[in-house]
Amino acid sequence: MPRYVESQFLAAAREVGLRVEARADGLWRVEHVLADLRSERLQAVQHLGKPETTHRKITFHKHHLEQDAHLDAVLLGPGHPLYAAVDERLNEKLSPLIGQAAFCLDPLATAPYCLHFFEIAIRGKNTKGKDVPLYGELVAVREEGRTGILPVGGSPVFEIVPSDVLLDLPPYPTPPASIKTVNPQPVADFLTSTYQLECRSRCQQEREHFAKVCRDYLTESFKARIYRAQDRVMILRGREREAPEIALARQRAEQDLADLERTRKERFAGLDRLSVARTGPVRHLATVIVLTPDRAAEAQLGVFARETDVELRHKKEIRAEDLTIESLVAEGFPSTSIERVGSQKIGFDIRAHRVIDEHTGQIEVRRIEVKGYTRGTPIQLTVNEWYKAQQLTETYWLYVVWNPLGTPEPVRIQNPAIKLDHAKREVIASRFFEIPAEARLTSTQASSRGLL
Repeated sequence: MPRYVESQFLAAAREVGLRVEARADGLWRVEHVLADLRSERLQAVQHLGKPETTHRKITFHKHHLEQDAHLDAVLLGPGHPLYAAVDERLNEKLSPLIGQAAFCLDPLATAPYCLHFFEIAIRGKNTKGKDVPLYGELVAVREEGRTGILPVGGSPVFEIVPSDVLLDLPPYPTPPASIKTVNPQPVADFLTSTYQLECRSRCQQEREHFAKVCRDYLTESFKARIYRAQDRVMILRGREREAPEIALARQRAEQDLADLERTRKERFAGLDRLSVARTGPVRHLATVIVLTPDRAAEAQLGVFARETDVELRHKKEIRAEDLTIESLVAEGFPSTSIERVGSQKIGFDIRAHRVIDEHTGQIEVRRIEVKGYTRGTPIQLTVNEWYKAQQLTETYWLYVVWNPLGTPEPVRIQNPAIKLDHAKREVIASRFFEIPAEARLTSTQASSRGLL
């Protein structure tokens, strides 16, 4: 999302000393790019070229380029020389922190856990046999049962989670001064034996398919070229009987045919190398120890109007999802098209779709975040959920079920990032966007309110 790219670049620029100024029209400018960011020692400069010395008009949003006033703006993002140079310099500056640990707070957790961040790679070869990267990913692994430094006991349980999970976790207010060394090896072993092998298998299939397509094309291409070369040789041999001076042309044609046959063998041998994918290094980047708030911290924050009974809260959430699914089915969504995706932590709980026009094939898609609360409880959306609502706009829905275990009072709001933006407040200490319960009365009058 442009929002993430923008915030990341601005924060990185501050760290590396690059001054980025806000323009009056809402865009950005860089009056002077540091010489260090244009140095040829940077891999970004070697691959993408040197950034310009001045960027008077920068944007991170494509829609700005469609406006007449911003036709001269430069779209900044991954792949741009300046963005890549700043990112590389930031990584150099943060390199001493690789493998270190930090503390965060999860107000909704009932037990501490660890988040381990790894960089995995899949490697292969190009047609010339040179080793090249095929795939890379930042992977987050949640470890429960044994945090490595906290004596929780039991066997560890590992789970792959979205790498942006930290958006919803604020720093722990009073972290300990020192901790024991975190051993990431068990998690690395889990990654190499499970998820990395899945990535390698996927890359292998993609490479094999690519090699097959290339092989089919080259087979037909060389077949036609060799046929023409052979035909030319035969013609010149026939003419040579009557005109001996054609011998030189015939020899060249035969050499061209031999070269073509040799090239064919080399190209096909190169395709055999393309179909190979192997696991690359797994590098531990950092570990985040996520703690639950103790009573003193929870009382100090004083912003969580939620059920203290975890089991009861879970029952409310499940019941609210059940009611949401029932309403979707009643509205005409096929039950087979409704999927619970809350466990994937992608910013919403339910995904559903249906065909609304059989002639054109037009499909309606809904991504639904479900909340089950006691009436009057503030509606809490995590940062990931709120950003996802901003990104998905009209296809994102907020379904709130008051008193789901009693007499349910359902409300549904389409595009809550727009309709509830005036009422939200960001709770920085807890990484929530909180919306007062009464805000729905004014925001859903124009057909946004409805029964599930």
